[in-house]
Amino acid sequence: MAASVEQRLIIRHPSDPAILVIGDSAVLRLPSVIADDRHTAEVDHINTAVRERFGLVTTVLRSLDHSDANQEPIVRLHELELHGGQPRAVGLRWYERQSQGSSVTGDDARVIGDWFAEARRRSIADGREWEEPGWFDRARAWIERSLRDVGGVALREVVQLRAWPSSSVLLARTARADFYFKALPYSLRHEPVVTAYLAETAPRTIAPIVAVEPERRWLLMRACAGVNLEEVAEPSLWERSATAYARLQVACVARAGTLRALGCPERRLDALAEALASLGSAAAVPGSTAVDGLSPAERERLCLAVPSLRRRCHELNAYGIPPTIEHGDLWPGNFLVDQVSCVIIDWEEVAIGHPFLSLAHFLTGLSIYQPTLSTPDMGQRLQRAYLEPFSSIVPRERLSAALRLALPLSFIDMALRYQRQRPSVVRLHPWMRDLVPQALRQALAEIES
Repeated sequence: MAASVEQRLIIRHPSDPAILVIGDSAVLRLPSVIADDRHTAEVDHINTAVRERFGLVTTVLRSLDHSDANQEPIVRLHELELHGGQPRAVGLRWYERQSQGSSVTGDDARVIGDWFAEARRRSIADGREWEEPGWFDRARAWIERSLRDVGGVALREVVQLRAWPSSSVLLARTARADFYFKALPYSLRHEPVVTAYLAETAPRTIAPIVAVEPERRWLLMRACAGVNLEEVAEPSLWERSATAYARLQVACVARAGTLRALGCPERRLDALAEALASLGSAAAVPGSTAVDGLSPAERERLCLAVPSLRRRCHELNAYGIPPTIEHGDLWPGNFLVDQVSCVIIDWEEVAIGHPFLSLAHFLTGLSIYQPTLSTPDMGQRLQRAYLEPFSSIVPRERLSAALRLALPLSFIDMALRYQRQRPSVVRLHPWMRDLVPQALRQALAEIES
């Protein structure tokens, strides 16, 4: 059973510098709702709970604080924008900074004071405009115009699904079909244009694109058939997904120059080899936060493995497998599959690099979401399915050896990239702390197998 989370709410006044509190003249506090624990980027259940509990229509602007998921009760704090509704909870009232004689005390008083102090000087970082009041209404208007321009599709509703530093995702419903809208920060501005390009060149593997607004980093796409691969226990669909991704990579070898011109960054093996030095140094230092979560024995094994990992980078480079598109976040949740189709979504971490570095997320996802499928035999089947398309550009007998070299590096690359996440982001999404040691353990297992 999913754990329950207390979601504490700072609900902003639509125009005045005030927030909602609840209570009587003796005790005032921040409103809150209880909801099931979900991925920390998901917010639709918070807005639903606010509507049901208070009668208010809201969207989440940003998360402000998340308690440790291993502590009970789990408490999270969010800032919300109010769009309307009919308040039905007794005791709701507006609270201004200069309110006199208020009875807000304890942690709520500190949280409210901090929020008012920050609100006067806050600026939006990295182009995350979805954290600003009024942004949701502007995005909805653009979605409505875009759907009208491509055939007069009438918009029925827009539901906020996700809001976190990496993106904002909305679901747009019409009488004919559903559509997904995604907004990206400035640092990930390449995703909308790269996704639109991929949709033109590989329409069977990428969701159909309705509209793109490059300057605002907005993307609108049609919803696809199929289910999330995380939920699939059929081995053949996992194999077909691995093959579909590899075919896209092979097709993009000749398009690497265009993808670079569209803003795809590069992740080179020589850069990975250089990054290993810092990983080895961190592993040798007791208590280092860079590899937090590993036992002393695991730290020692990692430190000893660094020279061999560096050699793997150079040996893999010598195989001459051309650089191509690399998803960068190839979790099974980014595949939508059924018996006839396989679509890959969420290209925000896309880059040009060695194709085989993609597999860490995919294989880890198999062990997490379908543990009964995660056997050595299934691993071999997935590797064969993935490598088959590459036999058109690299001799078949070299592919398996290259992949054996690449798999530990794939997990190391995964760990290093998660390690570079900003501490402020990890604080709000505590599950990210487990990703680095998890990936490093799998790298060690691949090296020692």
